[in-house]
Amino acid sequence: MVVFHKDISERDHVHAREASDPGLKEYMDYQRQLFPYTIIRAGLDLAYKELDDILNFIDNDYQPPPDSERKDYPSDANAWYRSRFPWTGSFLEMEDMHDLLVILIKAMDSFRTQEIPNTYHWVVLYDCTNNIIEIYNEFLRNEPGKAHDIQLSQGKKVDFDDFVNNYWEHLDFMLLSKPDYPHDALLGRNRPIEDAFKQKMADGGDPIEILKSIALDFSIHETTVALLNRSELKPEWKTLPSQNMDADLYEHLQEEVLDRRGERQKRIDQEYEENFERRSKAIQLDG
Repeated sequence: MVVFHKDISERDHVHAREASDPGLKEYMDYQRQLFPYTIIRAGLDLAYKELDDILNFIDNDYQPPPDSERKDYPSDANAWYRSRFPWTGSFLEMEDMHDLLVILIKAMDSFRTQEIPNTYHWVVLYDCTNNIIEIYNEFLRNEPGKAHDIQLSQGKKVDFDDFVNNYWEHLDFMLLSKPDYPHDALLGRNRPIEDAFKQKMADGGDPIEILKSIALDFSIHETTVALLNRSELKPEWKTLPSQNMDADLYEHLQEEVLDRRGERQKRIDQEYEENFERRSKAIQLDG
């Protein structure tokens, strides 16, 4: 299984404070109505099918293959790719994304391993998840029967921003770029990195060399630097390193920490509460 920030197979977490906070309980009820594993898996499946169709189309001299079920093909395959997968298309060729999709789908189907993503995997997962959630939410509005066929939740609209805040480890592929969503739980990490980068850029120098120079200070993985540099994707960066199943990679979420009230609570509860507050604020701004 691919290791996310929180366990995507865990759907029934109860926050220690939700009984005394109706708003927080409503937020946690919403979390319990999501199917995180299905959201990720369905996004990968859709992306694989779409990309496979287009690559077969290209291999067939830009003609629909005889056995294809796809009705429409883009007049410009590269433009379609960059539009359909905007972050991934900025950094990876179609063939490389296809390889990563195969690896990620295999990992998602493996329940006896724990596979650790790097920045290349995170960017692919991001676009795939965004696409399937957009389709699902549109179905919920206009074609509920089709939404039931996908069933990413118990009939609830999926909040992509909140989902990423809860399950992504980082958004380092967004460094020095403008995101389409707030992702406040994660982009707080990017801002000091970008500030340090800009300070060094003011003194002149190569941007990638500057990024390398601050990588250790901010625990920036080598795959982040390679991706931002549009380097050739090495075979070892496609793989997902496996961890022993005996290791509880989510154990840290059960540690007790001090919250902003100076009270002790589990880290997972602290994170859910902070994301509840972010989502509530976003809803108020939109409303």
